[in-house]
Amino acid sequence: MSPSPNTALRVYLVRHAHAAWPLPGVRDFDRGLDERGREEAARLAATLSVNAFEPDLVHCSSARRCRETLDLLLARAAYQPKVEHSEILYTTSHEGYLNLIAEVEDPAIRSVMLIGHNPMIEDASHALLRNEPSAYETALGGGFPTGGMLIADCDVQGRGAVNGDARFIALLSPVDA
Repeated sequence: MSPSPNTALRVYLVRHAHAAWPLPGVRDFDRGLDERGREEAARLAATLSVNAFEPDLVHCSSARRCRETLDLLLARAAYQPKVEHSEILYTTSHEGYLNLIAEVEDPAIRSVMLIGHNPMIEDASHALLRNEPSAYETALGGGFPTGGMLIADCDVQGRGAVNGDARFIALLSPVDA
């Protein structure tokens, strides 16, 4: 499902799938997905494929669990988006996530996906939907699930895309897929 013609930018915010518990001597950054996480990512990949959700650009945290989530999402994809891995998505606040969305100013890029961590994904979702609080509360009242994806449409690109006026499209949970 492509963005409507009057949508300048579709935003996909993905929380990495469920990660394994930390083991002694393993940094948080290096935690991979567990079996539940691999299942969540596979379900989300199927949902992306069936609905033709095809981001043009993906910003992915360089943390192992995010890279593994992305690998599973792209394994079923019929397209290959431009992918940028960034440690910033591991270390920044939600403002860093919003800045990456605001940097998209190329009309050829109609959709961007960020794969990252909570609470930044949830806070970025709230900021995008700030002027539509009922949609945010309905969608995220129970929190942002692991392996979940929020979809929002913006009428403009650049800094205006993150001014709180995004339109809620869906929150997909791997439980529902």
